[in-house]
Amino acid sequence: MKNNQLIVESQETGKTTYLFNEFDRLLLEGFGIIILDSATEHEEKSLLKKVVNNCENSAIINLQDEQKIVLGNVCIGDFVANFMNYFPFKEVIKNKDKVICFDLSYFLEKGHEVYENTSDIRQYTYFRTLYNNLAQQIVLSLILMEKYGIIKKKYVIMDEIEFPITDYEISSYQKELQFLASVHPENAFGTFYESFDKIKFKKYEKRKD
Repeated sequence: MKNNQLIVESQETGKTTYLFNEFDRLLLEGFGIIILDSATEHEEKSLLKKVVNNCENSAIINLQDEQKIVLGNVCIGDFVANFMNYFPFKEVIKNKDKVICFDLSYFLEKGHEVYENTSDIRQYTYFRTLYNNLAQQIVLSLILMEKYGIIKKKYVIMDEIEFPITDYEISSYQKELQFLASVHPENAFGTFYESFDKIKFKKYEKRKD
């Protein structure tokens, strides 16, 4: 069963507020929640920060080790066969009873920093690709962990996450893990998002957290 939902809207349309309200609802329904966020601007208003500030039982995972991003260097078949040896398997197991919040902003910020200092488009593209592959690697690992019963009744909420364009579709491995995501129109090109149903959302007033 695939139940992937995608909101494609521009900035300042209430996407993050909607996702945060959905986080509360799903938590009350008994789901374990996994957050992916990559906010580099207005960090305090980010979904990740809102969740961490309002949920004591949460853990932030912020990868900064380039060597742990293996997708793009190993083929999809090798990753699937050995996913328990790769990031973030151990980190998810360690925190599987918590709300897990993946902060993917590091490589995005690194790319912008390098470009601002050197104007080297190749280095910028390198870090941007690391970020895209990291998002793909985390999600594929979660899909496989749920498929094989390692994690159960989890719901993944993603705010402004970019995925790479690939010649394979990671949703083909998906069993029952569910995804809710929001993204800007210019970043909705990743292959994984092709498996999502685009939805309209009810705009909420800003919450006082």
